[in-house]
Amino acid sequence: MQIPEHWAEARTEGKVKGKRRVVRRFGWSDTSAAEAEEMAERRAAAALSELQQGRIVNAREPKIAYGGDGLPIREQVLARDGDLVITRNSYGAHCLNEPDVMFVDVDVEAVLAPWLERALSNTASVGAIFCVLLAIWLFSHQGPVGCVLLLAAVLLPLLVVSIRQKLRDRPGVFAANKQQARERIDEVASTTQNGRFAVYETPRGWRVLALHRTFDPRSREARDLMTAFGTDPTYAQMCEVQACFRARTSGKPWRMGIATNMRPRPGLWPIRPERMPVREAWVTDYEARAAGFAACRFVAELGTGRCDPRCQRVQRVHDELAKARSQLPLA
Repeated sequence: MQIPEHWAEARTEGKVKGKRRVVRRFGWSDTSAAEAEEMAERRAAAALSELQQGRIVNAREPKIAYGGDGLPIREQVLARDGDLVITRNSYGAHCLNEPDVMFVDVDVEAVLAPWLERALSNTASVGAIFCVLLAIWLFSHQGPVGCVLLLAAVLLPLLVVSIRQKLRDRPGVFAANKQQARERIDEVASTTQNGRFAVYETPRGWRVLALHRTFDPRSREARDLMTAFGTDPTYAQMCEVQACFRARTSGKPWRMGIATNMRPRPGLWPIRPERMPVREAWVTDYEARAAGFAACRFVAELGTGRCDPRCQRVQRVHDELAKARSQLPLA
């Protein structure tokens, strides 16, 4: 896990097959801005050299917050406690980053029973195809009458999608899906040898914290356990790429009544000095609102295994930051 304090981007240019090419690369450092700049210039020069040698090289690296392609996590560091790091993510929330204490978020979607989802999807697709084919036949035999069916071919799928969404929006659908997710968590916890897990409720589902041992985020066993719990594949992949587990410990802005995105946009770190006042004003409002919300709520501990002291320490920090033992509304 690497979450540097300082970032820089260097620009270098040179001739490639007689044409002028520009290459930009990031640099980072836990020590100083100068060291980050030096690294950026070194990486930019190396990339240009590869380009001149005929290799395929991207001109720029993507400006994304949560790493990727070997880049560290690009977020403002709010606090450090050993190898536990608290950062502010791209939309303003606090995130706890840990190299080996496993957090698993299981987000629940409001979906219908599989057979009903399939039936509605098939109705939309088969109905549209039927209308198109019938419209073609009518065009060839009765002219303009086919226009009505062509319109139906467009409207029928939209109608089915609308009906499906209305069914999904019924309160009982999300509750049933959430209960199924919890039952899956309970089953995995009960069948994990010597396992012990803390379960938290989140606005969209559940969070699981492994308490019995630490894990390498890049290991097969970590990936398999996250998959068993039902975590988002994108989250599992990011954990593997960054060698890091993450847990959001403050509310999402839009769930707390904050209508505007973090300013300036995009909310990537670092921010140019002249734009910091705008960011700080937004953050001040965010922190005031966040004081009245919890990111998750502790529900239970599952399993009979012994708690690992390191995992327990991280749990205490997490629960305090996320206000997990409070009765505050979730955001």
